[in-house]
Amino acid sequence: MTKQYTPNYVWPNASFPFRLYVDHPKCRVFIIENIQHNWEWLSRYHTRFRDTDYFFVYCGWYHSEQFAREARRLFDALSLNANAFYFMFNSERELENFKPYGFAGEVINHNAWLDENKVMRPLDLPKKYNAIYVARRSTFKRHMLAAKVDKLALVAGDNYGKVVAEIPQHEYLNPRQLTPDEVCSMINQSRCGLILSEVEGACFSSAEYLLCGLPVVSTHSLGGRDVWFNEHNAIICDPDPDAVAAAVQTITSTPRDPYEIRNRFIDQAKVHRARFVRQLGQVFTHYGIDDVAPEEYFETHFFHKMRASQQPDFETIFA
Repeated sequence: MTKQYTPNYVWPNASFPFRLYVDHPKCRVFIIENIQHNWEWLSRYHTRFRDTDYFFVYCGWYHSEQFAREARRLFDALSLNANAFYFMFNSERELENFKPYGFAGEVINHNAWLDENKVMRPLDLPKKYNAIYVARRSTFKRHMLAAKVDKLALVAGDNYGKVVAEIPQHEYLNPRQLTPDEVCSMINQSRCGLILSEVEGACFSSAEYLLCGLPVVSTHSLGGRDVWFNEHNAIICDPDPDAVAAAVQTITSTPRDPYEIRNRFIDQAKVHRARFVRQLGQVFTHYGIDDVAPEEYFETHFFHKMRASQQPDFETIFA
């Protein structure tokens, strides 16, 4: 019988990040996101899990110690086998938050799953804007910290039903949802990319800037985006409009090589991907899968962002 547990948040609709990544007779490997957000289906189907089911847990938001406590309560409530779950943390801090609660994992930052062979790349376009902020208009994105940035471009994505946040004066705001190609073009017409939230996940937009060869101006943050930053590709500043504007000015006055920024990001992404492949190999070895090489499997089954919003047929999957 399931013990009492009340989640603080669950995925709000039928479509949510869930993927059957490996479907082998000896083992199935799933990729799910934010363990506690999966309470509704876990609580219903956990008794149907096979002993050979294994779960990689993708961290789509900062995994605080509170998240760790909630995860521990969920595992205890359902008597889940923690050895069948492996967390892909975005930062060392998240890893340290979860260790005391008995969870295994490694820093495998989710920005490593951006496919560098897709859209985002440097383009030889004139620079029209000093800075661009690609972010949905949610309060936590803190757009107003860019209030003193001259020649600002804003690209706002889907707000997921949240209250639309105030935005600063700007030279550009997308009149509609842009295609990825159009976003790439806008990024390449800018001198740097902004990311101004205090807490979120590793933030795909911050990595898309780097893939396009743009340096980043970021505030201090939790969530793992700073894993990708160095003295060449980023300035991390205080959450203050004057500090943000000064950082943008510094970057615009000292241009950086876009291909160096991009290539260093890709090299670092390969390190994170190798960690995933290593753990996948350990899973294959543990369950006796000897007819598939983990490196080859990863290469043939790599997909952009390694996640997908799906409506899983749990009755069939966990029949």
